[in-house]
Amino acid sequence: MEELRKDGADTADDRDALPDHVRRLKEAALNPTDGEEIFRNAPYLTSCEVCLKPVCDSPHQRWFLPHDLSCCICETCYHDFREAFKWKELDGWDTDWDMERNWHRVR
Repeated sequence: MEELRKDGADTADDRDALPDHVRRLKEAALNPTDGEEIFRNAPYLTSCEVCLKPVCDSPHQRWFLPHDLSCCICETCYHDFREAFKWKELDGWDTDWDMERNWHRVR
């Protein structure tokens, strides 16, 4: 991910360097949460989608999730890449953990 420019510029080289699963997060709205909530409500999320940092069962480890709960972004990657990806931070109250309970059935 070092190839991605952190200044918000988006070049063809940047887009080509990104895997599809990361590229789809462009302009996503992300809810903040913590590792403890991920462990309790979405245990299939095991690492950061960008840097692969593992999720720990800790209320002190901050994470960001898209509405569909399909992945998580660690706090460091969120801050490093939020301008480049044009991420919008939500208030955290929008996390629908019930979606996770049904997620496996619709996949």
